[in-house]
Amino acid sequence: MIVAMTPDPRLSRPIPASPRLRARARARAPAGALARAPAGAASVFALGLGVALAFAAGPASAQVHLRNCMEAKGASASLADSCRRALDAGGLSARQQAGAWVNIGVALSELGRDGDALTAFDRGVAADPRFGAAYENRALARARRGDSGGALDDWSQAIALSPRSAEPLVGRATLQLQRGQAAAALADLDRAARLAPSDADVHYNRGLALSALGRGAEAAASFGKVLRIDPNDAAALLQRGLALLPTDPAAALRDLDAAIRVSPNWAAAWATRGQAQEKLGRREAASADYRRAFELGYQAPWLNRKIEALGG
Repeated sequence: MIVAMTPDPRLSRPIPASPRLRARARARAPAGALARAPAGAASVFALGLGVALAFAAGPASAQVHLRNCMEAKGASASLADSCRRALDAGGLSARQQAGAWVNIGVALSELGRDGDALTAFDRGVAADPRFGAAYENRALARARRGDSGGALDDWSQAIALSPRSAEPLVGRATLQLQRGQAAAALADLDRAARLAPSDADVHYNRGLALSALGRGAEAAASFGKVLRIDPNDAAALLQRGLALLPTDPAAALRDLDAAIRVSPNWAAAWATRGQAQEKLGRREAASADYRRAFELGYQAPWLNRKIEALGG
């Protein structure tokens, strides 16, 4: 029997069956835009210097705070303070005000204050209702606080504002995967794959959706696209191994061997390889892998039963 791995609600990586949450990091960008950055980071809007400094009013100290807010640099507390001071100085356009509120919200989220961050994101939406970054960041904060319905609404609004961007589609899909809505997630990820065909996270999450729908061969192909981009992606190796396990345990074992070489202390990889070993009739090797998974902290009743049944 193939035992499904339990999703980790924290979306930490690498954990089996956890979608990769998309967000953006602090970066300079033209006014009204966000720069692309690694997955998992918080999204901060950086106002374009040339545009934002077009107005010259205000004391020099206010200009310093505005520049610090626009560049989105520094520690979270200092960023929030600079943006607040820039807002207090006045003279910002609606889009610039929204960007400053988003930066404040992200800084507060980084400080573990999601409740206050939500208020800041609300202010960003009020300042410029067509600023997609405010909805994206509010969606992330709402999801962290358990408001998945509100988060889905925000992702949908962000998609409507940026229909040619894969980012909000992936954001909504990750939440749909967490909610067990694999078919809806797949529809978003199919669309994202057309927009960003070389994006590894799109294909990874698409593979998870296909696996959840029982479409193992297609899921394996999707994880294969991730591995063509990064052959040492341990999570993609494990997920492709899981997808292949029912029909081709030997191929699954090769992927799981590779996952363990990349992440030798990843308990889930040992537990999954134990399943492949057992399916191939290698009881002693399966028992050793199950015991190693247990030693590394994998906790599940099925694993304990397997160890007992195989004489561990």
